[in-house]
Amino acid sequence: MSTYTTELPIRPELDAAHGDLATRWATPSHSWSSKQRLSVIAEVRRAIDADELAPWEAPSSIEGFIANNHPLPDAAIDVIWRLTNHPGTLTKEWYESIISRNIDPVAYVELVGLVAQANCVDRFADGLGVKRVDLPDPIATKTAVMSELEVSVTTHWVPTAATKGPNVLKALSSVPFENESREILSSVQYVPTAALLGDLTSGYNSLTRLQIELVAARTSKLNECFY
Repeated sequence: MSTYTTELPIRPELDAAHGDLATRWATPSHSWSSKQRLSVIAEVRRAIDADELAPWEAPSSIEGFIANNHPLPDAAIDVIWRLTNHPGTLTKEWYESIISRNIDPVAYVELVGLVAQANCVDRFADGLGVKRVDLPDPIATKTAVMSELEVSVTTHWVPTAATKGPNVLKALSSVPFENESREILSSVQYVPTAALLGDLTSGYNSLTRLQIELVAARTSKLNECFY
């Protein structure tokens, strides 16, 4: 477990969760190696810090933009930049164009999970003006066990498992390791999954659940979240 802490009086469970996620980012999972997963996080940071590209301007279309020895395929880098800076512009046609470039649909789901987590954790740090969580060294052992799941395309563009609950919980279900990471982050920065549908009255730290939902709805609107 990471000992990551910040210099501000941030809730200790937030620091702990962000540190745990950094360790999980360095853990090889279903489709991407440890080195590749850490490269995803590094590329997210590059996309956040760089001058913003237009949604239709893919990094792979710019000569010299992607290093020849980059551990990630060009299509994955295009996904990272589009998800990081223009998530409201995604279309099914764009997704299908990515899959046609030899990105497996389940690998795409894992990529989405990583990019979403990295944006959430880093933009949290940036918004408070604190240091971003350090990235650990790659972990050689594949501790993220991938069970055999029956997945199919039903209510999403991507394959999902037959799980109960709202679609937002189903989206990453084809990669349980990333669903677990989402739960770690959601529980400390939002509310625990168990309270998602059934508890609209409790207070969570300094905010009530209704106040949390107001902030969440406004943030989603500003980020052009079509969900």
